[in-house]
Amino acid sequence: MIGLGISGQAAAAWLLSQGFFVFAVDKKAKDLRALPSVISLLEKGLILYSEEEPISFASISLALISPGISLRHPLVQQALVHGIEVIGEVEFALRHLRNRCVGITGTNGKTTTTLLTAHLLQSSGLAARALGNVGFPLSSYLFEARDDEILVLELSSFQLETMQTRSLLGAAILNITPDHLDRYDSMQQYVDAKMRIASCLINEENFFVSSQAYSWTKKGHILDASSSENVQAAFRLSSLFGVTSSECTRALSTFKKPPHRIEWVAEKRGSVYYNDSKATNVEAVLHAVNSLPGPLVILIGGLDKGAPYTPWIASFRDKVKMLVAFGQAAFTMESQLASSLPFCRAATLAEALQLASKYAEGGASVLLSPGCSSYDQFRNYEHRGDEFKRLVREMV
Repeated sequence: MIGLGISGQAAAAWLLSQGFFVFAVDKKAKDLRALPSVISLLEKGLILYSEEEPISFASISLALISPGISLRHPLVQQALVHGIEVIGEVEFALRHLRNRCVGITGTNGKTTTTLLTAHLLQSSGLAARALGNVGFPLSSYLFEARDDEILVLELSSFQLETMQTRSLLGAAILNITPDHLDRYDSMQQYVDAKMRIASCLINEENFFVSSQAYSWTKKGHILDASSSENVQAAFRLSSLFGVTSSECTRALSTFKKPPHRIEWVAEKRGSVYYNDSKATNVEAVLHAVNSLPGPLVILIGGLDKGAPYTPWIASFRDKVKMLVAFGQAAFTMESQLASSLPFCRAATLAEALQLASKYAEGGASVLLSPGCSSYDQFRNYEHRGDEFKRLVREMV
């Protein structure tokens, strides 16, 4: 195992339960050893190394990488030099499952669409489960696999990089906009990773793409841009299992959007506060701003992902009262935005919220929509969003 995050731990747990010899390498090995979940794995035979320790590849038959590990990582490259197959956790799990599966990817909206697809199937009386990048590792399902369940898989570009098994009955690409350019050398590399989902289809006819994504792929059935493409994708994938349009309409009325997506938090001193922590790229922030009435004070920042922030300028000019940037990306944001938009910096989310509340006086809404990943100060976007909600609710 290279990387022992949530998905890596899930794969390691199953492999150990099957009697395999498993060792893992992680740069945070020291901290991981204190986690109850990792302690349990160590007690079951897992051997854990830090990246600084020498590793022997002599007896390794397979290298599993966590989504956060790039194929350019030195240990991945060493494994390949030794002729060892390198795959991700999702590809690994799919090789051990017999379930019917569909896959969903895209820069934005894939979690909501994945959960909606599972909801449509469940509401129509079918056994279905949402797994993958949605927060539930596919390998964890190996312990309780039911062949009759339909698996709806949210797939990130990182997970798709090593996918190759033709295991998907249907697939959808929702959109492709600049993201993760700190990992990929070019936008085309990012597009190529997303497009791997098509090569995992059992029947290439069951491939659905948004009108925006089609400009990149030139493949698949185009979803109608005149209505919600996310809802259409969920219905088209559900219809592969017999779900009707009337069943879809009924199920939509009972679907609840997951948290951290333009989520109302509270009203304080005449200002409404929204949590959009899931907005981890430039396009997602544009969507949030276009979805809300102004004026807005927006908290932006986190860990920079390499895409320019200048596309915000035209859309923000008449609607945004102040941008409050925090975290590692704040200085980059300042260099690109401060000459065109009202802008200030803060070190932390808590400090940024204090500033935002002052600028919001007079009735502006406060929106956390970072446009960056959370890993400079938080475990994930959920942790960031939960902290924001806690801070807001504790405000006097």
